Amino acid sequence: MDPLTAAGTFATIVGLLSSYKAERSGTELTEFTSWLKESHYESIANSIERHSLLSKELSALLATNHAILVERLSQLDSRIAHLASEFEGFGNLARLLNSKPMLSKQAVSILKQLVESGAEYFMEYKVYTGKPDEYPLIGGLGGRIKYDDRRFIKDDLESLLSAGLVRLEFGSKGSKKYFVTRAAAEFLQGT
Repeated sequence: MDPLTAAGTFATIVGLLSSYKAERSGTELTEFTSWLKESHYESIANSIERHSLLSKELSALLATNHAILVERLSQLDSRIAHLASEFEGFGNLARLLNSKPMLSKQAVSILKQLVESGAEYFMEYKVYTGKPDEYPLIGGLGGRIKYDDRRFIKDDLESLLSAGLVRLEFGSKGSKKYFVTRAAAEFLQGT
């Protein structure tokens, strides 16, 4: 199969799987192929049924917990849009179609610092003296998150959260803790 056809087939199946999971929570391949046929994608459903390895992989995906699979599809969408935004001619299209914000250079830098430090998380430490807030790294090599533009630090942290690259928890006194996720490490391998 030529690369263009393979990329198109992958995108089509992932897109249809996303649409299916947005509508239904079925976990069986037969439910998915029935939905494809109802939605007038008979040729794709027939291809899936004829291709045993594809059927096996899709069955495994569909058997995944619904919430986890939806989150993975969302992360895949974000990563594809981020990657596409780097290619001439696709950037504007990716920004228009992607529901999640793109990551700024500062957001990617924050993520790299967290992952490369080996820290489990970093905390938000509010500084009320007019100086920038601090974000100490907890565990690993320690240190602090360095950032240049304090106007957009909250926006960058929100982008990382919405992309599933960090997880937010609150300490006993309401302090914010930003934990690294496995998706963050995987995301950075592709950058």
